[in-house]
Parts: sequence; structure tokens; C-alpha cells
Amino acid sequence: MLSDLPVYTLSNNCQDCYKCIRECPVKAIRMDQNRAGIIAELCVSCGHCTAVCPAGAKKYRNDTGIVQNWLDDGSDVVLSLAPSYVVLHGGNREDIAGRIKNSGFSRVSETALGAEIVNRKTEDWLKKERPNLAISSACPAVVNLINQYYPELSESVVPVASPMLVHARMLRQLIGKQAKIVFAGPCIAKKYEADNSEGLVDAAITFDELKDILDETPFHDTVAKRDSWFPFPASDCRIYPMEGGMIRGLNRVPVEYHTMAFSGMENCKAILSDLRDNTPETPLFLELMACQGGCLMGPGVTTKGSVAIRQLKIPNELANGKHDKSWPIAIPDQFPPAKMARRAYFTCVYSEDEMHSALESVGKHSAADELNCSGCGYDSCRELARAMLDGKAERTQCVSYMRRVANDKASVLIEKIPFGVVMVDDQLRIVDANKQFAELIGGDLPMMFEATNSLYGADLKKILPFYKLFSSVLDSGEEKVEHDIRVGEKFFRVSVITIRKYKLVTGMIENLRDERTRQQVAVDRLQDVISKNMKVVQEIAYLLGENAAYTESMLHSVIDSHEDES
Repeated sequence: MLSDLPVYTLSNNCQDCYKCIRECPVKAIRMDQNRAGIIAELCVSCGHCTAVCPAGAKKYRNDTGIVQNWLDDGSDVVLSLAPSYVVLHGGNREDIAGRIKNSGFSRVSETALGAEIVNRKTEDWLKKERPNLAISSACPAVVNLINQYYPELSESVVPVASPMLVHARMLRQLIGKQAKIVFAGPCIAKKYEADNSEGLVDAAITFDELKDILDETPFHDTVAKRDSWFPFPASDCRIYPMEGGMIRGLNRVPVEYHTMAFSGMENCKAILSDLRDNTPETPLFLELMACQGGCLMGPGVTTKGSVAIRQLKIPNELANGKHDKSWPIAIPDQFPPAKMARRAYFTCVYSEDEMHSALESVGKHSAADELNCSGCGYDSCRELARAMLDGKAERTQCVSYMRRVANDKASVLIEKIPFGVVMVDDQLRIVDANKQFAELIGGDLPMMFEATNSLYGADLKKILPFYKLFSSVLDSGEEKVEHDIRVGEKFFRVSVITIRKYKLVTGMIENLRDERTRQQVAVDRLQDVISKNMKVVQEIAYLLGENAAYTESMLHSVIDSHEDES
């Protein structure tokens, strides 16, 4: 039975920006009512979405609570610490081990010790089997990717467990089943791997989670100085988190093998796609890492610093060279990987008619309409169409389509408004205008509008004598300014409203010589008199011994008479 995914979505935080879709290497995202959820059957648990989501809607499961409970109740809790810990903690290794023990962990051991065994067993397997293609099993996200999307290459994955699982098995032999083994590293996929480890690893936490635990406990120098690594420190395999770190630790690979290291999911996908279709001409060993730049750049550590700065910390940890110690237990010949079942998710093949219909639903009627802008999160319009047919995407994701819908609605609205409307930018260039505006202003404008059905791009300064009213609103950022303006024999009521502060305003122009407009103006002004002067009316009515409500009803009757006439 597969455990729940370690990554999830806080739906209320989702801002439908589609960045998670753009960044997800396997497009394991489904849009539903403008909220981006994770498709469990497609997810490889790389955790990249948790690092790139700008709204914090993508999260990974936080296991600090359960680990802290074990520490608080005095359980025997052993920490397997990934070698990339140097990007999180400063100070020497003894200080780091001491601080961890001071937080309640009974022992702390380097996962790199497991990596040393992984290298040894990988070398043995390559010598014995000599496959034409071999892929490292160290990165669980890459293993998930291969099992799910490139099953033809599953047999090429070296049948040796990851350093975390090998290390956990070795620790189990030393300390027994009763102890709690907790792994700490930069990787989200390790949570999924631990969940499926059949009890080898009780919990996998990120470096950020570990920091939260350590920050709860004050640091004591006296404790730090007398602590050490269990059962002894690692050596050369501390370079594992670097791209090519595993290969640098391999010393007995058959000479005929080419060894190559690559990082980043997109690189891994491109390589695996090529290998699926093309058998390498010479024996090849590949070290593939999901995170660009290696484990040093894993999503489980938010410490600032580029891959170069983080790598600078690694060589300093190798100064002591190789250790000459051996494990106090017999090392098994086999360390099989964890059972990672392939999730069932069936993709459909759609006909060209179905694709065409989906494309047309977002206004893509021809190849020229397919902008492939990636605004929807997909690399092309056809990918979006396929995702829509799969039920993963919605029409509203298409930016150009939604812009056209919005523009069409706005155009219809502007056209239906009975008075003149003009929208201008901060350069006083017309963005939109209706026919009524052209007719109100007169001159050559009606003819210009008739010719192009638009005044787009025209200079308002050359069209409107009172353009400075628009300039003042743009400069001041006021929400609304209203004035009655006379131009020759024409008398206008002009309302200028801010759409985008300092950038875009709309003017609504009414002809005050129009009878209906005059009646409405009279009504509006009487209503304004009532609202602003009711206190005065009430005071006067009181002094005269009259009823204020009767006085108000008389004023309203004047308004009603105007409305009846209109």
C-alpha cells in the first residue's frame, strides 16, 4: 500500500498563477475551480513546487511534531544526517554533533557512511553484471521518475538501496529495532522513500525541520565538545550532495565505462528520453540528481547561497581524508532498494478533431492563433489542449483567451452605455472609446470612428479641449473627479475615474443640453441637497413648529415630479 504523498496544496492560498504547472517536471497538477491540486498518480515527490510557489500554497508534510514527541518522552532517537548539512550549520563537525545531541537525540551518525557502502556495492555489481547502461539509485525522485515515466529503463537502475536506507539498515543492526531512526536532509522525496521503507526509517525530516527542533533547545558548548559521531565520522563520501559527488567516490568501476553526472529534472528527462530510444554505443554509468546543482540545492533547506557558495563548504570537510575504520558488524552482500510501486495513471491518445475542438474552445482557430506563450503553465497551446481533455486544465488558464473575453465584455459594455466613454493611458493616448464619445465631441471624430470602429492610439490633447482634467487625475491619482464644462455652445458633465493609479483613467461625458440628462441632473442635485441639509431642515421645522418628515416628503415630491416628466 502506498503512503500519502509528502507534498500537498493549501487551496485557500492558491493564487492561480500557474507557476507550479510551469515548474513541475511531470505536470502533476490539476486545476479545479482556479485552484492547483497535486495529482498523486503523477507526482514523483521531488518537492520542487514547494520551493517555487510564490503564495506558499504548496507545502510538504511537517514531521517535527512526531520527532519532538519522541525526544520529549525520552525515546532512543538516532539521527542519520545527510552530508549536505554543512549548508545549514556553521561551525565544526563536533559542534554540530553536540548541538544535535543536546536537543535530545541519543546518537548522530553521518548518512555518508551508508554512501560509502553504496559505492562499494555499486562497483561490485558493475564488475559482475557489466550492463551496457547503469543508473545510480541514490536519488529517490529520479528513481520515481524512471519507474513512473520510463519503466523501460527500470532494469538499468543499480539494484542497491539509497545511502539513507543502507545507513538505516546498518544502524538497525547496531542499535536494534526498538530505536527510532530519523533521517535529516535537503530532500522531500526522502519522506516518500521513508514512508515506503517498511520501518527502516521512522521519519524523514528536512534541514529546515531539523533547524526548528534545534532552535527549541539552547546551545551549550560543554555538551558539544564531548560529543562525537556514531560510530565514527565519514570521509570521502561527504561529497555525495555535489553533482558528480558519487562518481568521485567510485574507485573500482570497470575501465570500459564512461561515467557521467547530471542534475536537474529537465536534464534527467531529456537524457532518459534519449536512452529509451537509443542504446548507448559504449557502457555508460549515469549519476542523475533531481535538484539542479545536486542535493546542496534541495528544497528542504532555505539557507541562502548559490550552488558555488555551498560547494565551497564541502571540500573543507574532506581534509581528514579516508578513515581506516570498519563497521563493527558484518555488512550484507545485498542491499536491495525499497519497494516503490508504480502508480497507475492512464493517459489517452486524442484524435486531431478532439484536439482541434479543445483548441477552438480557447479561441485557437488556426496555427497562427497558437501563441505558445506558456502563460497557462504549459509549453504550448497543444499541451494545454491535451491537459484540458485529460481533465487537468481549464479554459481560464489561457491568458490570451481570457484577455479577449474581458475585452469583448468591456467593449459591449462601453457600446451600450448611453453617454460618451473614453479611456486614456498616462500619455493621454486613447485606449478605447465608444461611438457616443465621437458624436458628442463632433468635428471629424465621427468620421474617424466610422472608418476604423475605434479611436485607438489617438492623442487626446488634439481631440478634447478639456484634456487637462484627465491629466490632473492621472498625476494626482484621485479616484474620481467630476466637473461641468462648457465648450462653445456645448455643455458637458465630465466624470474622470481612475482605473489604474497614475496609468489609466476613464472619462464619462454627458451632454447637459439633452433633456433626459437635465432632468436627471436636477434629480441628482435635489437628492444631494436633501442628504447634505437634512439636519438644517429638521432644525428649521422644529423652530417653526412643523413636522420635519412632512418637509422632507415635500422635497421628495419635487424629485418625483421631475422623474415623471422624464
